[in-house]
Amino acid sequence: MQLDNPLWHYASAVYISAEVERLCLQAQSYGLQVNSLLLCGWLTQQRQCYQAAAYRDNDAGWRASFLLPLRQLRYQLREQVASRPLFSACYAELKNAELEMERVDIALLWEGAQSAPAADPASTPQVLMEQNLRAYVDSQGLLHKNGCWLCCQQLGRVFLQLPVSS
Repeated sequence: MQLDNPLWHYASAVYISAEVERLCLQAQSYGLQVNSLLLCGWLTQQRQCYQAAAYRDNDAGWRASFLLPLRQLRYQLREQVASRPLFSACYAELKNAELEMERVDIALLWEGAQSAPAADPASTPQVLMEQNLRAYVDSQGLLHKNGCWLCCQQLGRVFLQLPVSS
């Protein structure tokens, strides 16, 4: 597994945008995974197509067993920090651990992306971005959830406006 990979560099570069962060967290509130959304943006930049089957094991294994439970624990502890300041150090450590787990998640996504098919050369970046995001959102069964797809379309437009090098 390669933690320092092109997808990690892309994710680090685009997530510093306040608009990307806001839209990713909004999409997360619908049940989507931020790293998968970032993957869709990166695949578009690489002129590749998102295929849900390549990432199913990651979703069912790593995320479900480790990343999501740790995130839930951190959220629960965050609620306690205001009334129990002694928990602050524990919360900070969980946040750091979650970031490292996110990095592993991105490395696993990057591994899956190595077999991503090339996009149709005639597809515009806008069309490819929409196809990639739609494929991901649909694979999560959230395409018709009120507001979810609109949020992802906005995110796709923001991704395309960012000056990120390959």
